[in-house]
Amino acid sequence: MNPRRRTIDLLDLAARKEAAATALETADDHNPFWDYPGVQVESTRSWGLISAEIVSRTAGRVVWRSRNHRIVYALSDIHGMIRNGNGPPQTRPLMRDHFSFRPGGITLQSTIDAPVRFIHIVQSREVYDNITSEMVRGGVVDFEPRTGLHDPLISQIALTIGNEIEGEYPDHVLADALNTALAVQVTRLCTDPAAIALEPSNGLSRERLRRVYDYIEVHLDDRLTLTDLARVACLSPYHFSRSFKQAVGVGPQRYVMRRRVERAKALMRLTDQSLAIIAQEVGFADQSHLISVFRREIGVTPGHFRAALS
Repeated sequence: MNPRRRTIDLLDLAARKEAAATALETADDHNPFWDYPGVQVESTRSWGLISAEIVSRTAGRVVWRSRNHRIVYALSDIHGMIRNGNGPPQTRPLMRDHFSFRPGGITLQSTIDAPVRFIHIVQSREVYDNITSEMVRGGVVDFEPRTGLHDPLISQIALTIGNEIEGEYPDHVLADALNTALAVQVTRLCTDPAAIALEPSNGLSRERLRRVYDYIEVHLDDRLTLTDLARVACLSPYHFSRSFKQAVGVGPQRYVMRRRVERAKALMRLTDQSLAIIAQEVGFADQSHLISVFRREIGVTPGHFRAALS
């Protein structure tokens, strides 16, 4: 690949990711929720078009106001009163392992009776706009606030996101996939089933798959995201993730991780580079991250693998 072209591509990629990373924060600049002293953020992480926190909140009243969509997944029972926009107050408990969905642009006032704990997920409206244009006939969903919902898939996604918040090494391909899957499932729950369009069997042709493979190899040391890979395939993240797994047998996140491990093995065979340098060249966060993933995937540490080559 032309070195100058690669430099331009990397700069463009960095600019897009920086813009995405600030999109959620900009939309929440005037959100009073975060100024309430009873809201304590235990841990937080942002991956472009999605951010998530583990939040503890004391009893009292708070106001939520944002252009982004919001999901609260209860880690403890939540009792109190809510008011959506100018609507009437409602007594709506949110039990543990249930969730609420709040569309962007609708102000929420909530008063709770006792301390609670929850996973707080904020998603850009862009994610939903891209999905509804493809999976819903007419391309539009009039989202309404929903409280007290329970769905096993959303529970699994929310808890996985919670684990990623506290994980040492952020995985942006996985975060993108979880963001897309969460938006898809929420859209399914909030839409008339008759309006859901049938999914294409497989939109990932051999030519498109080869482009994705080549892109991954060239950018393996970059912070790859599902959105990047879907763009290369000229598909939405919603369809790309499913089509890739159907064509390859594993999801994009697992494939990228395997390719990083295989390149690390090749560098250990062919060079005397330190593990810290190898980790950087194949896209791991640091040497510890390389060791952790390598041992999980191969069954031995990189040190033992390298020693067996001698």
